[in-house]
Amino acid sequence: MAAPQIEKLLIVQDRDATLQKTEQELARLPRERAALDAKITAETENIENARAALKAKELARKEIDSEVKIQEVAIQKFRTLQLEVKKNEEYRALTQQIDQAEASIATLEEQEIQLLLEIDTEQEAFEAAKTEIDARIELQKHSISQLQERETNLKASLDAARAALDEARAEVDSDYLQHYDRVRKLSKRPPYVARIENHICSGCHLRVSNEVAQAIRDPREPHFCDQCGRLVYL
Repeated sequence: MAAPQIEKLLIVQDRDATLQKTEQELARLPRERAALDAKITAETENIENARAALKAKELARKEIDSEVKIQEVAIQKFRTLQLEVKKNEEYRALTQQIDQAEASIATLEEQEIQLLLEIDTEQEAFEAAKTEIDARIELQKHSISQLQERETNLKASLDAARAALDEARAEVDSDYLQHYDRVRKLSKRPPYVARIENHICSGCHLRVSNEVAQAIRDPREPHFCDQCGRLVYL
């Protein structure tokens, strides 16, 4: 059975571990939130990029419409001029310009048809993708809400864990507490108070010397692993 002060330190250690775990979880939350925010930003950018591509095609279609109208006005002008000219070569020149304008309109209309088909296809794909993206964004926003709730709960747990640790520390003799704090600073991870079984330290998993194994039977003072420096007990 462990010495009374060691038993009290084991309670300190347990509450210390609870506090550390809570602090670590709280420390992870900003990174988790940032990751979710980054996903939402990326999803939103995907939607906006797709919307911009659709708008660009629609703008191109409107520009074609405008060019068709310009060519139609030109054709009307040339036909009006044909009624006024008196020389055959002038009439033929205007006819050639009309033919060129009509050919230009035909080409423009083909381009417009192709654009309309592309717009229809991309619009359908956009709506389908947007539905999926919106659903993912909602899930990510829900995860953020859960993180916020978790943060609130952890902060409350943090206050309770600190109070419990302070209460447990108050029960330990100051010299034992100083040893515990020193070991805690030196050790990379718990336990800071380790059990010795079959001459093996449960903290570093190395064999302690016979001197330590013998001395540890005396409960009147603290003992330390001669391999890792942790407080040890039987």
